[in-house]
Amino acid sequence: MVNVNLKATVPMLREVKLLRLFSDEELDGLVQIGDSIGYEPHTNIIIEGELSWGLFLILDGTVGIYKTNKLSGDIYDVGQLRTSNFFGEMSLVDENPRSATVRALSDCQMFYISKDKFVEFLDRSMDLKLRFYQSCAQDLVARLRELDENYVISQYQLWKAAVTGDAA
Repeated sequence: MVNVNLKATVPMLREVKLLRLFSDEELDGLVQIGDSIGYEPHTNIIIEGELSWGLFLILDGTVGIYKTNKLSGDIYDVGQLRTSNFFGEMSLVDENPRSATVRALSDCQMFYISKDKFVEFLDRSMDLKLRFYQSCAQDLVARLRELDENYVISQYQLWKAAVTGDAA
């Protein structure tokens, strides 16, 4: 971890898609319960399989997402997230271990809210809780649609290569 030069503000949190249904007052409440944390490049922020729970909002920087192939043990780079993105939201919903490793690719400034504090925050209002989970569901649907589209394209390319014998 590195020194934190960037503190979370309501305008910064307003840019995070997951929190788009929150009011400025509610975002200010989040600012009060979270912690700003800095990470140097190549630092693992969370590690696949670890038991930790909480939400990370990227205030500045880029992180890489890595998954381990359970059969081969190979590690795959599955994507990157940048400023105003988030990760760890699944840990707010269940008690399962982390599903991927997230590593800082640049100097990163994060805003972290523990699951306990976040759940306590949501418990203030049923409306607040419903809006948050609605936002989670919308994000999940968007990810599933993208995954589905990528799957269809990759399957088409595999079949085309198998039929034509063209590996290109």
